[in-house]
Formats: sequence, structure tokens, C-alpha cells
Amino acid sequence: MMSELHNLSERWFQAWLEKDAATVEWLAAEDYIYVAPNGSILDLPAILAIIRSPSYRLDHGTRTEVVVRAVGHDAAVVRHHYQGAGSFEGTSFTDDQQCVMFWEKQAGEWRLVMEQCSFRSK
Repeated sequence: MMSELHNLSERWFQAWLEKDAATVEWLAAEDYIYVAPNGSILDLPAILAIIRSPSYRLDHGTRTEVVVRAVGHDAAVVRHHYQGAGSFEGTSFTDDQQCVMFWEKQAGEWRLVMEQCSFRSK
């Protein structure tokens, strides 16, 4: 379970770097939500609109300190440190965030249910 979830979370990350909306949609639960560092909550349609936007681009990104922790047999938490940079709607951004992903097994397949990222303190 641990290596499978590590690989799936890495696949999610690579999909964002490659603007692979199909993989993001496939890995996300139907009721997926993302809680952004500013506190805003985005659902799956909003996330897909961002990744599909011609104005969205990631120039680079890395994940370190990846920890996978099982929560029973059908759920797990993946924690990591994310650093990256890109632009969206003409505005450049640089991220340095601590993130938590909650994965749940649904109909025999792992799906990302929720993600929350917070700015890392300096």
C-alpha cells in the first residue's frame, strides 16, 4: 500500500508538471477538494479548469520529505514539502508549501479525496 500510494502521489505531481488533466481527473475522487494556502476551497471542476487553462504553467517543481501513512486499510495520508514556480493568468508565482493529501480506496481504486497546502514559514 505504501509504495503504491507514494507512486500515485508522484503520478499526480507529474500530471501537474505536464498539464495532464486526464490523469488529474482520473486520480481525483468525484468530490475532490483542494484547500489552497490562502484558505480558498476549489472543487474538481475548478481544479480541472486551472490545469486546462492556456495561461497556467509550471516552470519547475520538486517534492521532498514525502511520508505516506496508512489510516486503516482503505485510507492514507501523504505529506510532502513542495517547492515550485510558474504563472497563471499573467501572474508569476513561487511556492514553498507543506502539503497533505488524503487518499481513499473507492470501488477498489485509490482516489485523491482532499489536498491542503500551507505556506511554509520562513
